[in-house]
Amino acid sequence: MKTAIILTFALLSFAAGCGGDGGPPLTPVTGKVTLYGKPYPNAIVSFSPVGGGPAATSSTDQNGDYELWSAGKKGAAIGNHKVSITTIKEPVKTTSFSDIRSDDPRYAAEVASGSGAAAYKVKEEKEKIPAKYNTGTELSKEVNSGSNKIDLDLK
Repeated sequence: MKTAIILTFALLSFAAGCGGDGGPPLTPVTGKVTLYGKPYPNAIVSFSPVGGGPAATSSTDQNGDYELWSAGKKGAAIGNHKVSITTIKEPVKTTSFSDIRSDDPRYAAEVASGSGAAAYKVKEEKEKIPAKYNTGTELSKEVNSGSNKIDLDLK
């Protein structure tokens, strides 16, 4: 009986220490992205843990401010991260259902899809943020326990 009580206590202690979601502990991270000294809106900021694990991401608002989220929760894992910043590419309307004549094969495809929506594609624009901050990022930042304010001044 004593062994069963000890075993039950050990299992309950182990289960309580598992944290339920299995992810790493997260800590708040906020900051501002500036490009050549000016706030940079409509960017995606990504912090990827160097040792592996889920990335924390955010988009910047009109003032260039961001707040990281990881796996649906506020914050980022503690430790060293590779950081990348990319401009959000806005989709542009290429054609709408009403612009297609009824004898055009695309008309039948639109009707069959049931969407009746316009066709969109990403506008081809040159990335304003230098590659050393996104596709070939050289940027790394340390996330410490407690609240972190990490401003990203890109040049």
